[in-house]
Amino acid sequence: GTVNTIIQRLAGTDVGLLVIPGGTANDFAQMIGSSSNIKRISQTIRQNIRKKIDLISINGTFMATNGGIGFASEVASEVNELRKEHPHFKKLMRVLGKNIYSILLAKKLLLKNITTYKLKIETEYFNEIVFSPLVLINNQPVLGGSFEVARNTNHQDGKFNLTIFKHSNRLELIQCLIKIMSGSFPYDDKNIISMEIEEAKIQLLDSSHPIAFFGDGEIFQNGFEWNIKILPQSLNVFSPNDQKDLSNLCTQVTLM
Repeated sequence: GTVNTIIQRLAGTDVGLLVIPGGTANDFAQMIGSSSNIKRISQTIRQNIRKKIDLISINGTFMATNGGIGFASEVASEVNELRKEHPHFKKLMRVLGKNIYSILLAKKLLLKNITTYKLKIETEYFNEIVFSPLVLINNQPVLGGSFEVARNTNHQDGKFNLTIFKHSNRLELIQCLIKIMSGSFPYDDKNIISMEIEEAKIQLLDSSHPIAFFGDGEIFQNGFEWNIKILPQSLNVFSPNDQKDLSNLCTQVTLM
């Protein structure tokens, strides 16, 4: 959430963003290979290794990692509400970390009604009306620390991943999600549509109540329509994944 707030100002500038994992799922930090190790952080700053990554625009609001609509948005909303209303919940989140999302997702899937939304989805390859409990927009492979929903996606390919879940049966949906969480994407599942695209328009049909879009762990403004497009190389970030260990550099210098 902190990252999402900051990138609204940094997008399109040359200011470098260094992310240190201090959140719940730490999806962004995981994406760029960041850690909380002070030595590693200092090396990142000293070497000044940066790269530009893509952002996704959702009705003009920027998103760096993953988001979407449906029950995942409802879980994100519940986490935010619990965090505001119950001070002790923050302590629980620090203990459980990314597992808090899995726990609340399991409660949602097992104990509560799962709403299916009637959506019109338009892309360069796809133009249909679908009934779906979950649509995800992905700028990286992993959501929530371990949910690898878009393994062929990366933040420098000039595209984003759109994944539509069309499951109407609760058990089939749960089985599908368990497979993804275990690292075995169900490619043979006829109720999943996945595509790599540059733009999409999603409209909520037959509903008088707007619903939330979540992105980077934050809840965006409720709405009926979302215009989504990729913004290539829009954010300048420090990239620990691309840096060399300073001790190895010193060894190379000594040998030379």
